[in-house]
Amino acid sequence: MNPQEGFADLRLNQPSGQNSESFWPSFTDIMTVILMIFMIAMVVLLLRNMELVNQLRATMEAERNAQELAKATGEEKENLALKLHRLENEMTLLRMQLMRKEGLAKEQQETIGGQSEQIARLLAEKEHLALRRDQLEAEAYTLTQRLESANATAETLRQNLEANRRELAQYQQELSAMASEIADMKAEYASTRQQLTSLQERHQDQTSQLQAARNAEQRTGSQLASLRSDYNELKVRYNKLVKPARSAEGHFVVEVRYAKRDGRIQIELKRQDDGLFSPVTEQALHRELGALKAAQEEGLYVKVIFPKDSGLTFNEAWAITSDLHSRYDYYFQDEGPQPIPLPE
Repeated sequence: MNPQEGFADLRLNQPSGQNSESFWPSFTDIMTVILMIFMIAMVVLLLRNMELVNQLRATMEAERNAQELAKATGEEKENLALKLHRLENEMTLLRMQLMRKEGLAKEQQETIGGQSEQIARLLAEKEHLALRRDQLEAEAYTLTQRLESANATAETLRQNLEANRRELAQYQQELSAMASEIADMKAEYASTRQQLTSLQERHQDQTSQLQAARNAEQRTGSQLASLRSDYNELKVRYNKLVKPARSAEGHFVVEVRYAKRDGRIQIELKRQDDGLFSPVTEQALHRELGALKAAQEEGLYVKVIFPKDSGLTFNEAWAITSDLHSRYDYYFQDEGPQPIPLPE
């Protein structure tokens, strides 16, 4: 370096008259770069925040849709549960009706068997009378006693029919046709008594006359059972008209399941808040139902279940159902509709 030239000028702003260029950037350039970096960072942050806001809105919308779906699913589940209770109740009633029909069919078969035995005995008696013609006078006395017994039976039956007619006086309009049939049967009984009176003179026709009397008695019993069935059906229709149908909705549901094993009745209980059946004794069952009835202000809906292979007869099932309903079920309290009386 030439000493006459001096030192190099390190100032940022050189005089305009000098042609040498500055090596170091100016302060303004540095601040401009920093400001640009800051603005770029702010733009990036704003874009990121907008993306996060959009994601948050989508998440909130998804949660709201999920809540609405859960609410709709819950309502549908409750509706399905109510429908299931109604279907189970209808199934129980149908099963009880089937048990009743099976019981009636069994009784009819037993009656037919007894009638067949009676016919066989009468035929044997007829053959015996044919072989013992020399003892007709002695047997006439026996037939007279049997005639008196038949007259007493017919009189008892007539009195029973009269009592039933008085009991069903309020249903005379609906049962007028049946009353006419009963009158015809009375005339038939009178004719039967006349035939029995002449039995001594017509001993050869005694078998057919006795059979006619028994047929008339059977028809009378069938008509009486039909009258009772019609009475029960009318009473059910009347109860349905004066009070709303029985429903589990709004009531505490208690399910009681019965079965007979080795001649002993087994009882299982399931409450609404318990998902399983638990075996109980009859005394424990009544204690539990009594406590629930006192604790539940909305009342109990007692659902009685008889499995298909329960082993119980129709009369037993009906008696159990009527007893539980009349004691604890809300529908049969406060002088409401009473269970239909069990047929005799």
